[in-house]
Amino acid sequence: MRSGILTLIENWQNNEINAILNSLEIIKYCEELGLEEAWIGEHHFNNFTLCSSITTLISAALAQTQNIKIGSAAILLPHYHPIKIAEEIATLDLISKGRFLFGFARGAFPIFDIAMGNNPESNRKIMLENAQIVYNPLFKEQVNFSGDFFEINNVSIRPHPRGLIPFYIASDNDQTLQKAATLGYNFLGSLTLDKNRAQQIHQIFQENSPKKYEFTLTRAFYVDENRNIAKEKAHMGVDIFTQCMLRANESNPTFESIIKTSDYEEFRAEFFSKDKILETMIVGTPDDCIEQILEIKKQYTPDSLVLKLLLPNLKDSKNTLRIYKEKIIPNL
Repeated sequence: MRSGILTLIENWQNNEINAILNSLEIIKYCEELGLEEAWIGEHHFNNFTLCSSITTLISAALAQTQNIKIGSAAILLPHYHPIKIAEEIATLDLISKGRFLFGFARGAFPIFDIAMGNNPESNRKIMLENAQIVYNPLFKEQVNFSGDFFEINNVSIRPHPRGLIPFYIASDNDQTLQKAATLGYNFLGSLTLDKNRAQQIHQIFQENSPKKYEFTLTRAFYVDENRNIAKEKAHMGVDIFTQCMLRANESNPTFESIIKTSDYEEFRAEFFSKDKILETMIVGTPDDCIEQILEIKKQYTPDSLVLKLLLPNLKDSKNTLRIYKEKIIPNL
């Protein structure tokens, strides 16, 4: 099982420059420790998560590292033209020498659909059609495509990637997952994915995928030599994280103007549930975390475990990752 991290470029200290640079520094430190993956999210109109320009951030992370793979978790595909995305990820693949992982999603939050002029009801279909188009110009010389949302005529992009770029879908919709499995995509699981749902998703991929698929699982993580301190700080970190996500509208006029005309607040409260994150997170002493991760390996059989650190400063984040590398990984 591979190990990695997920960052949403959190602005814990209300300093945008430091938030971005510290997140990139953590990715570099992951490489120094020998972790295999780092995933960067995409959020918009949020004062706490500064990851709206996801391909720019991934490009910076790839440029500052040599070995670690960097993934998108996930590009909100309905809001991009497939040819432009194909060009960008082909370039990312070349400059990284094959280290880019292409994760994509429909986009769960109506606020971005409304702000960008999209119809949320169509986004699932747009995402799947978009992903199929992205695949074609990456690996075919000339592409023609006529679909419900895109018309592509005699397109040949430059550059081409050096090899196959793995596709990962982040979704919880059965029809979407079945289609994704049929197309040979991999799966990117969320912070709150529970055992029963994970087993259902495994079954969908096992029954429909033409090849061995990759199952990536994300988990909130906090470790300390003292169990009580670990749990206390984990609760504090999750509480700050969820509250910052839920209160993002308080200082952003985009939220204020849109929330009044949508059910966005209710949906967001469900998605960023403190209780759900705490229920599934890995927390405790190194021995506690080893026991929990071994149980995750047994129940979820992930190919990659991606840790979401909920720490407000760089020093503590590095220390947590060091403990994970030195005291936990060798016992897994």
